[in-house]
Amino acid sequence: MNKVDTNKIKENFSARIDEKRAWFDRMTTLVNGTSTEVTDFNFLCENYITSIYVEFECLVSDLFHGYINNNNRTYMAHIQSKIKNSIKDKYSSWHASHTIFTGPEHIDSAQLSMLLDPTSWNITFKDVSAMKARAKDYLLPAHEKKFSNISKSDEALIDAAHAIRNCIAHNSESSRKVMNTKIKNMITSTTCTNIGLELTTNSVTKIGKYLRASAQQSIRILIYSDRIKSIGRSL
Repeated sequence: MNKVDTNKIKENFSARIDEKRAWFDRMTTLVNGTSTEVTDFNFLCENYITSIYVEFECLVSDLFHGYINNNNRTYMAHIQSKIKNSIKDKYSSWHASHTIFTGPEHIDSAQLSMLLDPTSWNITFKDVSAMKARAKDYLLPAHEKKFSNISKSDEALIDAAHAIRNCIAHNSESSRKVMNTKIKNMITSTTCTNIGLELTTNSVTKIGKYLRASAQQSIRILIYSDRIKSIGRSL
């Protein structure tokens, strides 16, 4: 019985983040001191945050797939409940009580991909809260805990990075409003890891400018990068 190696998924994610960080550093060196330094650096920051958030999104999708492939007990119980509720709603409780759904002890990777999404899209979430809820429905407690243990400050950072990526991708008024709301909702305190990432009164009008600003003896984009990598490794 072949099972997906979830540790390898996380190692590959970490390696890709490191490769992209090295690219970012090389490009930063190239644009420093040029006549277009500020504009080029803004573009670099925007491309980097988009790229690393996509890596995180793919990681989460791959981990859900891998954890269910390793043990599908919680996932199958959730599906059974949904099937019975559907029969109850369409017919009656009597019909539901006489319906038995028994799935296999192991679902191979290819079959599982089709079950999780027949249209072959990744598993995605509107925010970390929705991710945690799905983990509770689909994953064994030991695996679900990795998602439920995402701290409030890390949750705020991931949601902000998601909103920044969406604003870059869509450049719409609504995506910009959501982005600014997420950034202004960053959880902060004297000891919080999000210090320097939040905005209190001003709104982000130029994403690259926001990302290249100094924070925590670094710049914001590198804080996002380091934290996204660390959160991903913990899942």
